[in-house]
Amino acid sequence: TTKEQNEILTRVGPGTPMGELLRRYWWPVGFSDHLKDRPTFVRLLCEDLVLFRDGKGRPGLLGAFCSHRRANLCLGYVEEKGLRCRYHGWLYDTQGKVLQTPGEPPQSELKEGLHHLSYPVEELGGLVFTYLGPRPAPLLPRFHFLAAEGERDHVIQAFNNCNWLQCVENGMDPYHVSFLHGDVWRPMAVEPEKIMFEETDWGVVYKAIRVGRKEGEYNFRMHYIIMPGIASGGDNTVSSGGDNRDAGDFPPVTCRWSVPIDDSHTMNLRVRYKPPKQRRFEVAKQLRIEPYREYKESDAPVLGYPIPSAVFEEDATILDSLGPIVDRENENLSVIDEGVALVREMYLKQIEVVKAGGDPKGVVRDVKKNQLIVIGGTYKWISADERARMEQRTAS
Repeated sequence: TTKEQNEILTRVGPGTPMGELLRRYWWPVGFSDHLKDRPTFVRLLCEDLVLFRDGKGRPGLLGAFCSHRRANLCLGYVEEKGLRCRYHGWLYDTQGKVLQTPGEPPQSELKEGLHHLSYPVEELGGLVFTYLGPRPAPLLPRFHFLAAEGERDHVIQAFNNCNWLQCVENGMDPYHVSFLHGDVWRPMAVEPEKIMFEETDWGVVYKAIRVGRKEGEYNFRMHYIIMPGIASGGDNTVSSGGDNRDAGDFPPVTCRWSVPIDDSHTMNLRVRYKPPKQRRFEVAKQLRIEPYREYKESDAPVLGYPIPSAVFEEDATILDSLGPIVDRENENLSVIDEGVALVREMYLKQIEVVKAGGDPKGVVRDVKKNQLIVIGGTYKWISADERARMEQRTAS
């Protein structure tokens, strides 16, 4: 990856090639249960925005700064018809229409010539999504882990002080599981015996096979990157050594959106669809790494950076350690990085699709194809025979 390509892949603001690609997708910006009677300040793709729910229960997303004197609308208050600025009382509805401009004479047409920045908002699976791209907006994909009946929970896993792409690439890296998470997921501590990567209609997938818990058993791990940046794995009870679970009607998956706040900050939001009776998600508090930190914090320092044995914190700490934006031109990729290379190539190709006026991979506009999209990773124990059949299918 050249320095020039890295610039293209990592800059997400308005008008940038990657920013224009990512604006063709719906992104989660909050949780339905949390959005009640107060607005909140959010940032997505380098844009400052305010998320709120009006008095009739309709969610809205507006440009953060009032069209009058630029006060932040997150300080305003919700009314039945919309959001009122706390500074001078201008009132906006969820579509960005200016409803009231207090102090203007009755005959004033000031508000008629204004339209405040707003974006469409939809709710699905307990999350609040928005779309920042050109209209008409595509459909919000009804992935089974959002739209199917069943149990799901969600959490903001971490706020990373780094670019979104290094978080996405983490999900297409089967070897890091062995070395970074082997202390927690002990069955994963062994290196994969075989790894396979392929591009799909939705993104990129890897398949990794490791030795199992006993003779003749293997661990099969299939992990997706779904456009625009959703890492989708399987049932983590298997990663911890538990038995295969009955998948029921739909496969149990754990998904992580790497949401680009700006070029050097990312919100990692995770949803788990089944199985029930697992412990709740932990929330990452990554280690802060800086020169001579130990000496700054203690007169009798203990040197080093021991990461707590928690998967989220291990990921968050490592990703931040790469720096705000990885200097990919200085990497030395190996054969195990084929999936990472595929992800980068995929994004670069889809940028060109958008430049040519097309819809990129994973954009849905056909209602019939959006009834329920069953997709997601798989973690399970397989027999030697199953392994042989799987490798034969892959070879063919």
